[in-house]
This record gives sequence, structure tokens and C-alpha cells, in this order.
Amino acid sequence: MKRAAEWRGNPRATDKREFSHLINQIGPSKNDVFFDLGCGYGGPCIWIAPKVKRAVGIEDHYYRYLRAKREVESSGLHNITIIWNDISKVSYRDATILYSVISIGFEIMKKIQRQTKTGTLVVLYGLTPYPIKSHRLFGEFYSMTTPFERVKDQDEFARIYLGRKRATMPELLKSIDAEQRRDLKREIKDAEANWDKMNN
Repeated sequence: MKRAAEWRGNPRATDKREFSHLINQIGPSKNDVFFDLGCGYGGPCIWIAPKVKRAVGIEDHYYRYLRAKREVESSGLHNITIIWNDISKVSYRDATILYSVISIGFEIMKKIQRQTKTGTLVVLYGLTPYPIKSHRLFGEFYSMTTPFERVKDQDEFARIYLGRKRATMPELLKSIDAEQRRDLKREIKDAEANWDKMNN
């Protein structure tokens, strides 16, 4: 995974070989509707489209949106839609698989939980919002299904993220960069309020 330092991220952040491995892990079907939140140039939508009913890419950067539209047209696939919009303003009611390599906060996770059907799969790259419980797929890819579960405690969250049977939150905090550390500490502080908002 190519991680970009700038806030907008790398429009080619998802590697095709890595994503093919992810497809094998999650096993999409022709009944699935795939959403890529912050789709960049649309690669994942193009790669998964032959295996799903429909693929939808959402991109708020206009020139990346235009590039994604061109890439889709060049692919010759007809079950892909690229939307120019902010991910907070899109409906997820049709989605059965949601994918993102950009940071997804509690407001988006709350919207996904409220709008999608039970069992909708969410696949994120990197830290999931605390205290949502996830399952490590491989590398830094994590999955969860709606309705979201909550980790028992901070150390369980650390064990999942670090991929170890024994790990603590202080170890996790040491292993991540300053920005991630700041965000995670804020999520821990606001965990009760965030969880209540998501589930009420």
C-alpha cells in the first residue's frame, strides 16, 4: 500500500495485486454493490466490477473524478458509476461492501450503520475508529460488518491492530505516528459519546 503524507492521499493508493488478494479474501458475488469511498482514479471499482452487480466510486476532488470517469470509460465496463461528491453526502443504502483507504470517522461509520442492511461488509485500511471491533484480513486491511461490535477494552483494540495475542494500548500508541496517536487518544476520550451517537 502506497501511503501518501498529504491529507488528500494518493489517488493510486491501492495496489492492483494487493486488491486482488483482498477480493479473494472477501469473496464478492454478483449480488453485491461495492462502494469505494475516496476512489481516486477508480482502480478498485474497475478491478472488482466483473465480480459484483455494481461498483460505485465516490471522489470529491474534481480532477480525480474526471480521471476516474475516463479510466472507467476506457475499461469498457458498464456496471461502474463514479460520483463527484463528499463521502458524507452520499447515500449508502444500496451498498453491501464498502471500501476505503482514507480515514473514516464516526459520523461516516454512523451513517453506514444506519443506512445499510445488517451484514454489510466494511473494509478499511489502517486504524478503525475506536472502539469499533474489527477483524484483521492481512497487512493493514481490517473488516467489520454491520451492526458494528464494540471491543471489550483498549487492549483488545491494540491486539487486533497489532496482530498479536498479547498487546496493550500503550504499545499500540508507541507504534503509530503522531497524527494517528493524537486521533486515537481523542477517540478513546470520546468513546462513550461516540458509541452512544452511533447506536441511538
